[in-house]
Amino acid sequence: MAIPFQLWSQQKVELGAFGGFANYQGDLVEDPIDVSETKLSYGVFLRYNFSDKLKLRGNFMYGYISGSDNNASEAFKERGWSFNSKILEATAVAEYHPFGKSRTGETGLFARQVSPYVGLGLGMVTFNPNVVVTKTSDAGLFPEQGEKTVSASIPTIVGVRADLFEFFSLGLEVGWRFTFNDYLDGVSQNGNPDRNDLYVLAGLTASFHFGHIEPDFNFDKE
Repeated sequence: MAIPFQLWSQQKVELGAFGGFANYQGDLVEDPIDVSETKLSYGVFLRYNFSDKLKLRGNFMYGYISGSDNNASEAFKERGWSFNSKILEATAVAEYHPFGKSRTGETGLFARQVSPYVGLGLGMVTFNPNVVVTKTSDAGLFPEQGEKTVSASIPTIVGVRADLFEFFSLGLEVGWRFTFNDYLDGVSQNGNPDRNDLYVLAGLTASFHFGHIEPDFNFDKE
């Protein structure tokens, strides 16, 4: 008696790129997000697919953030502080795709799908804030004592991914990076030392899948 069965090679690994925007929330931003201070960000990532719903991603991101009292109320405009900084982060994020399904249909051929997802992870970020003041008397306030330029972070991500082709996917996501540091903007004791800074990365992702989903036919004979 012969029992036929099919073994499908699985596309477990993806290599991708991210391109988008960065924004920051902290001592030099009065509103939750200051759109006028939006800067560029970009990076690369490696995603491993444990299942159709659970995935793990490693990210390396680079970007710019800035803030200014000129965008705040009159009281802060008189202070006249601003800053800019580069940020470099390395994070590991677990993704959950609640509606994720196999990339092969019932026939074993590639099937397009759109999959929303959420992510939570842990990472490290480095930064180098440059604080600019307009009053000579404020120049001696910076850099502040105890300023640190490395911090742990907790990335929280919401996104959606579209599997367009067998080897290619596009995505759109926004991620909040909550830090354990109040010096992202170079201001802490001279601002609000009781609230840590955070930043946001939002943009497009493009990933390439390795492996094939073509079937291999094997026969066991008795």
